[in-house]
Amino acid sequence: MRDEPLFIKFLNGQINPTQIIDTVIGSSKDQQSKDIALQKKESEIDLSLFREDFVKVIADLIDNGINQRVINYVNSYMKPSLEEFVDSSAGNRVNESRYISIKAADAPWVEAVICYNLCIFIKAYGFKEIKQCSNCGKFFSYKGQYAKYCSDSCKMVGSGK
Repeated sequence: MRDEPLFIKFLNGQINPTQIIDTVIGSSKDQQSKDIALQKKESEIDLSLFREDFVKVIADLIDNGINQRVINYVNSYMKPSLEEFVDSSAGNRVNESRYISIKAADAPWVEAVICYNLCIFIKAYGFKEIKQCSNCGKFFSYKGQYAKYCSDSCKMVGSGK
């Protein structure tokens, strides 16, 4: 079983803003982005409203696929906040390397990192891999195309066994 992506962990409340910032600090190739993230780590971050909206957007994505509402939502965070760099020195997409840098400290970049993670997941696996458990409402991505439940216990409850 693969580890869930950052955006799924965020949706399920399994990761907090500080952990997202730590991920940026630990993986960023850009010193300015690391500095911005270190400064942000010292402040109080409330992503509860963003989480509520993001849950609705992901539910829409699951039900209706990639549509203009999803695109506009993701772009509203990513465009002012992040710049993506693609290193395709090998000349093909298989070996390309992607990374982001934070444009400005006052931009909603923590939210944008979550949206970027969603976009990278969709690029790699497609949106049909994103599921919401029919029983408990938890989001998941690792059970396969036809999965309805996040766990065997939810499957047993949901199927009435």
